Amino acid sequence: MRVVVGIPSYNNAGTIGFVVRQAAEGLARYFGGGIIVNADGGSTDGTWEVVMGTEVPEGVEVHSFTYRWPIPGKGSAVKELMEFALGRDADVLVLVDSDLRSITPEWIRLLAEPIGRGYDFVAPLYLRHKWDGTITNGIAYPMTVSLYGRDVRQPIGGDFGLGRKLMELCLSEDVWNTHVARFGIDIFLTTTAIANGLRIVQAPLGVKVHDPKDPAQSLGPMFNQVVGTLFMLMGRYEDVWMNVRKIEPVPVFGDFRGGEPEPVNVTLELLERKARELFSQYERVLKRVLRPGTFEAVRGALRDFDFDDRLWSHVLYEGAAAYRKGIMGEAEPLIPLYFAKTADFVRRTLDASTEEAEKLVRERAKVFMEEKDYLLELWKNGEA
Repeated sequence: MRVVVGIPSYNNAGTIGFVVRQAAEGLARYFGGGIIVNADGGSTDGTWEVVMGTEVPEGVEVHSFTYRWPIPGKGSAVKELMEFALGRDADVLVLVDSDLRSITPEWIRLLAEPIGRGYDFVAPLYLRHKWDGTITNGIAYPMTVSLYGRDVRQPIGGDFGLGRKLMELCLSEDVWNTHVARFGIDIFLTTTAIANGLRIVQAPLGVKVHDPKDPAQSLGPMFNQVVGTLFMLMGRYEDVWMNVRKIEPVPVFGDFRGGEPEPVNVTLELLERKARELFSQYERVLKRVLRPGTFEAVRGALRDFDFDDRLWSHVLYEGAAAYRKGIMGEAEPLIPLYFAKTADFVRRTLDASTEEAEKLVRERAKVFMEEKDYLLELWKNGEA
């Protein structure tokens, strides 16, 4: 099986050498060699030099290039990594993030081997700290599960295995001038695989250690790109998700791995302050986006940050409807409500274990599915 490992990067000189070494060892150990290729966004910190200067086992090629696609972002890097892999007649492209500190050679096997066994898409299954992945836990996971009925726990995890069928399908889509070229790429890959009926599986990678971000300080643009892409794909695939009424498990390739993730710091006071400040900034738009009852409930939640999952599902469903109608050209007005919901989750899980917090996230997905009739009412009655 011909395996290419693709690593998107931008100013990751401090971590990418370790990623290259682990990936190279995985290729040599499990596949007799292969190709590592780095698609960089024009780093100025020596990322290219680190990649090309990293020693790798015999049989492993290393390449690095600056992607040409004009929109800067991870998706543009992934687009050209897929083109590179297909140009080298690869059977599988393994994508791994450049800031990983927990990647092992085994990750390459787990993300690539299922493709050789007939799967088209391999999603990661991690152990993450309860406050890591707030966009995943609060939006991407419950929305993906409730819309498409497949229990993919990490739909925007960043580390994936792609077969040729999925790569060709993705490259044929006219999406590369949208947020897909930025951080919308992960939800695009996952949704495209599910909505087109491709065979998907999850790879148990164990603990994920990377450079996490405090949501209130740095995740606003990512939110806009991920959620905007998710909403855009809802319009594209409405014939697929409208009749889905139950959650189906997604198989796991291998045994789940234990461990304890590193703590992630979240500045609760900053989350709450930004939620209130940005709500004031977007209040006029949100009055048009949300139904009156939802708007008043949200305003109440911003007083005490008691923001239950049912209300949150209504916010996102009404947001999707407003996006479809053009009331909201970007998902950005919802950012203060994401901050408020994240603050609610942090408050609820201050003393919770990783396992207890995970149970709350999975229960959230079930609530979103229970509320799907609410979304269908919006969609069918012309509110969307």
